[in-house]
Amino acid sequence: MIDIYSMEVLVPSLVMIGAMSAAMTWGFFKVRGLMNEDKKK
Repeated sequence: MIDIYSMEVLVPSLVMIGAMSAAMTWGFFKVRGLMNEDKKK
């Protein structure tokens, strides 16, 4: 069973991990899009 203290510690870390993953994924597609645009020129 997870107690309140564990939740207070775990939830913010999981949120941060999710946010970092989302930012890295978005950055990857952004860079890939820019590289594809650059090849067309």
